[in-house]
This record gives sequence, structure tokens and C-alpha cells, in this order.
Amino acid sequence: MIIDSKGKLFGKISIIDILILAVIIAGTAGVWHMFFRSSGGAVIGRTPDTIVIKFYGEEAPDYAVDAVQIGDLARDFDRGTSFGNVTDIVTGESVTYVKTADGKVVQSSTPNYSSFYFTVEGTGTLNDVGTVTIGGYEYAVGRTLTLRFGKAVVQGRIYSIDKKE
Repeated sequence: MIIDSKGKLFGKISIIDILILAVIIAGTAGVWHMFFRSSGGAVIGRTPDTIVIKFYGEEAPDYAVDAVQIGDLARDFDRGTSFGNVTDIVTGESVTYVKTADGKVVQSSTPNYSSFYFTVEGTGTLNDVGTVTIGGYEYAVGRTLTLRFGKAVVQGRIYSIDKKE
């Protein structure tokens, strides 16, 4: 018999011992995956492209927008993905929408806030559907991100993704 009267496998190992060992192995595998998994990289079989990503923000504090400089490294604040370096900065009045007393929604601006377009040049893999994969993460036009440009952090969206000509 495989299991004897004492519940031991082959008379040496108990079923409880096997279950405990399985839990330990599963836990170790989970920790290994959490700390040592691949952080991504290029899509297999695709050559990375030089890309131009334009980020847009409707409303950010002037001091944060003014802190962004040409050449600053642009990163996804939450994931740490590096998009490349800032190559162009265009600012304007902030854009916000307010409801008037008669119920209409009108565009307005907030003092001491600006809108921005930050153009960034970097490396990524353009996908067939118009998205780009950078650092193992896929980014698409319209995605809202917390962005870090040098020492400034702002909320913005991906406005465009293009291959550099």
C-alpha cells in the first residue's frame, strides 16, 4: 500500500508534510515572481523604433509646468517607464469647464495654472494597432498618466504617438 495506517506515504512521509512543502514551494515561487520577474523590454522579434510622443495637460500649476526643461527625462511616475527626453514645450492658458448660472457649460481658465504640450523623443516598439510598447508596458493615445519630467510631476494624457521620420 502507498499510504500506511499512520497516514504516511511509503511509511516515511505524511500527507501533511507534502502539503506543507507544496505551500512553501508555492510561496517561494510567488516571492520570486514578485521580486525577480522581467521588467519588460522590447517586444520579441521587433526592432525598437525612435518615437515621438506628445503629452497634453489641460490644467497644471504654473510652477510645475515652468520646472520642465528641454532635455528633461520623461517618465511614467507610477510604473517608472522612461519615455525619453523632452524636445519641445508649448504652454497656454489652463482649460477648465464651469457651469454658468443659467446651466450652460463654458470653457474657462484658472489663474496660476497652465495647459501644456510636452514633446518627448525616445525609443519604443510601435505596434500594428497604433500603440507603443515601452519597458514591457503598452501605451495608447488618450491614456491618462501621472508624468514626471525632470523634477516636476503633472497629470496629463498621451496626445499623439508617431515614429520619428
